[in-house]
Formats: sequence, structure tokens, C-alpha cells
Amino acid sequence: MIYPHSQIWIPETINDIHRRADGGYLLSGFRPFHEIPTFDELVFLAAGLTRFPLEGYKEKCRTQTVLGARSSSVPLVIETPVYITSSGVLGKNLRGALAEGSSLIQSALSIGGRLLPEEAKAKRLIYEVSAEVNVPHDTDPERLATLIKKIKAEQEHRIPVFVSFAAGRVKDDVKSALRSGADAILLRGLETTPAASPEGALGFSRMPTVAAIPQAREALRESRALGELNIIASGGIISGADAAKALALGADAVSISESALIAAGYYRSPEELSSGITGRDLSDAGISGAAERVANLVNSITMEMALLARSLGKGDLHSLEYEDLAALTIEASMMTGLRLAGE
Repeated sequence: MIYPHSQIWIPETINDIHRRADGGYLLSGFRPFHEIPTFDELVFLAAGLTRFPLEGYKEKCRTQTVLGARSSSVPLVIETPVYITSSGVLGKNLRGALAEGSSLIQSALSIGGRLLPEEAKAKRLIYEVSAEVNVPHDTDPERLATLIKKIKAEQEHRIPVFVSFAAGRVKDDVKSALRSGADAILLRGLETTPAASPEGALGFSRMPTVAAIPQAREALRESRALGELNIIASGGIISGADAAKALALGADAVSISESALIAAGYYRSPEELSSGITGRDLSDAGISGAAERVANLVNSITMEMALLARSLGKGDLHSLEYEDLAALTIEASMMTGLRLAGE
């Protein structure tokens, strides 16, 4: 008996091969389709008899975050460890909405190129150097240092400069960024796939964010540079719980991009995503109050983080620590080094 397909050669695979044979291929965004360890596989160890939770109405949780203190003449102070990353491929109205939204909650906007007039609404800016876009493939640490020094001079050392890279050889990249004079490194985990990339092409070329953060922190520890270079987590940050877990693993802040775009109205429905109708500017999308929607999202994430921190007896989000976490699966435990829940 001949079966129409097998475990490997499923109808979708066969159709994809025909599509490629005809000279086409699918584009995708968001994240890979295969299952990977995420923040959902980590849990906080709640306070009990040995550590008392804080009462939410009487005891506040500090959320203020300082970034780029190492070499910027004016360190960036934001009122939440959550900031927004923009992109040059977005329309000017959308970029303006992200900028305005970041200011409404006293956060920051990260840009990777020329600042648009619409983005001047952002009161706090971060300049992001992408290892894949801004830095030549044959570069060395000296050339990267020269580029960062030039950017800082042009900005009169008023805006911190971050280096972003895919979470691959994390330890080596962190040590290189440390020598380059960057103020922070941004780890783009496997959960984040650039929009309009060949489907599956980037889904096997980096590690999950939960694995990358501990490696980055260990690299700084080995270099005796803890606290000198901020660690920013990007990829898979959906809720306040995700952001809080990222901080507990060793990050100083988190960057959101996809979720901010969804909040603003860039993606509106599953049907729109499946049909490929994305990328239009807000003037065409007809979304009102985009900046307020983005601000509400960041505010809700921050409030969730504070709630979790108080439940652990913490009065500051940056007091969250590695020992506050446990892993639910063997895979997550091995990737993060956290002990398995129940051990």
C-alpha cells in the first residue's frame, strides 16, 4: 500500500518543494514554527515563610532603570526597564507613534539610522548599531570601536550606543562589544525573526533568549566587567512575566518591537497576517490613538513586573535575581543552568 505522505513528507512539505521548484519561496516573520524553550518554561519561586511578599497598596516597587552609564556623559534614565525598538523599514507615521508612545510612559526609543522629524517626539533616544546591518562582515573590534566612537562624537555623547546581534556566539560577541566601547549589548534571540525573511532560514541560526542571557552575563563575569556593559534582552518578550524573568536571568532591560507594532495597529488580525497584508502606515490602517495604545502596553508590562517582584519580597525590579527562578523542563534547565523545579 502506498500512503499519500509520511511523517517527514507531509503535504505542506511537498507543496513547499513544488513552490520552490517553480521559483518562489515563502516569507515569514515573528518566530520559528518549531518548538523552542521560552520564558514560559521558567517559574518564579514565590515568597512564603522565609521571605515575605510586599503589600501592593502600601509598598511600592521601584522600576527606574539607568542605561549607558559607563561612557555616556548623561546616562539614560527611564522609568521602566522596557523600551521600544523602531526600524527604518517602517512608515514615518508609525515611527512617530512609537516615539510618542515611548515618551508617554517615560521610556526610550531605539533607532538604527537617521532620526526622522516624527521621531523627535521621543524624549529619550538610544542609537542601535546592528552587527548585521551597520558593521561590515569582515570587521574587527577596532573598526567597530571606531564606528561607535564616531557615532558618540556626532551625538556629543548624549545618546547611548548599543550593539545588537543575533544570539549565536554570545560570549565572544559580548567580549568584543565590551572592547568596542558600546554602552550595552542587545541580544536578539531565536524567538525574533526579522519580517519578510525566507521562511525557516533564520529559525535555525541562533539560540533562544533564555539561553543567551546567562551566557552574556557569564561573559561579563569572566571579563570582570559586571555592571560596565548593560545586557538587553530582545525576542519572545510578550508579557510582564517574560520581562521579569529576563531581568532575573541577568538582563538590565528588555526591548520590545513586534508587540509594540501589534499594539499600534501594524498587524491587526490573523487573517491579515495570513494574507500578507502588512507593513502599511497608520494613515492607511485607520488606527486611532496608536501612541496611547503603545504606552498602555508598556505600562501594563511594567505593572505586571512590579506585581511579580513584590510577590517575591522585592522592592526594586532590579533586585530580581537568578536564584528567584526554577526551570519546568530539563531542556530549559540545561540551557539556563537553573535548577529543575522540585529538585
